[in-house]
Amino acid sequence: MSDREFSGFDVDTVTEAVSPPPLDELRSTARSRRRRSVAMVTAALVVLAGLTVVPLVVEPDRAAPADPPTPSGAQFSQFTLTGPNSAVDVRQDGCVVRFAYTGDNGHSWSDWDAARFEGTRCVAGTAAGTPGSGTNFFVLGERSYLVTDSGLPHLSTDYGRTWRDADSAIVAVPAFPATARPVLCGFGCAPVSEPLAVDPSSGTVYRLTATAPSWRPLFSLYPAADGSIWATYQMSGGQGSTVARSADRGATWTSWKVGDDATVVTAAGLDDREGYVLTQSSEGRVRLLRTTDGAKTWTATGADLAGQLPYDLTVGSDGSLLAIAPGEGTDDDRPGRLLVSRDDGEHFTVAREYGQLVGAVSVAPGYAWVFGRDDGSTGEPDHVLVTTDATTWTRFSLAP
Repeated sequence: MSDREFSGFDVDTVTEAVSPPPLDELRSTARSRRRRSVAMVTAALVVLAGLTVVPLVVEPDRAAPADPPTPSGAQFSQFTLTGPNSAVDVRQDGCVVRFAYTGDNGHSWSDWDAARFEGTRCVAGTAAGTPGSGTNFFVLGERSYLVTDSGLPHLSTDYGRTWRDADSAIVAVPAFPATARPVLCGFGCAPVSEPLAVDPSSGTVYRLTATAPSWRPLFSLYPAADGSIWATYQMSGGQGSTVARSADRGATWTSWKVGDDATVVTAAGLDDREGYVLTQSSEGRVRLLRTTDGAKTWTATGADLAGQLPYDLTVGSDGSLLAIAPGEGTDDDRPGRLLVSRDDGEHFTVAREYGQLVGAVSVAPGYAWVFGRDDGSTGEPDHVLVTTDATTWTRFSLAP
């Protein structure tokens, strides 16, 4: 994905340079976009566990599932769950980005042309990941979307109907308001390059005025259920990583530097005291670290994850740790696997293996999901199964 004058960086560059195999192979698989009809799908969830979904202030026009726009050979799709029953699907066709919305578990979707962005600086046909020359997008919330047009950021807070310059539209604050939800991001976060939060009732997006807790670029951000924020900062080239935690909505941070011989795969926080970081050393050693004092000190849990290295980690609704990892098989038919730990990360067991390993992010605070097809085949997925505890599951239809 492209970087930005919005001071971002290239996710694919991080993937190639930030850590040695097998993590390179894992992240490549995790971010690979598999074709679904004429599109490809990734996933991210931006709601916090336990928060009520705010009703739409401006209800999008509803329609029966619409035919996707005519493909140009450069089309991508990203599915973002914004609540237990709501989601935004995004489809990019060259320099045109379209947004569709559902509020009924994917049974019906708004028309693809009801919300769109067409880049004027974008170079048509540019491959995803080429810095500064294409269009990139990120669903920040149910009604708030960020798009970069060859590095120039644009923001919509009305379901993609109108757009403004993002640098002037995003509100700078010393700490995120209590009503704003920090935006989950991972794998480099591009085009998001700094912690952001969204007020779900108005769509207003906030950034922090305080100095960042690290000089390194933002690599991931995880909002815990109590409102605390856990973030990681990481450079390409193996110069180490920084883990930071804020218990006051981003006003101040406690930070911890991971050694120069290790990089962070992912991080998650239970609350403002307890959190987890999955790291890999330059020699390939995988460790899950735990803190119970707000990121001041860390201890290895002892979990043996070398044979099933997760790329996504979250805290379930019951306090268990949920992780997405690749199952056995080749890249073309490798299944998705949900791992669960109910002893503070000391041991993980396979809770479910299902469908194909698809998507860049398949967890969020309190949620994890796997992709599949109703006919049980290994073709392109038509739904996801969502769980909060690795025991009960809910089906959510993907956009046609």
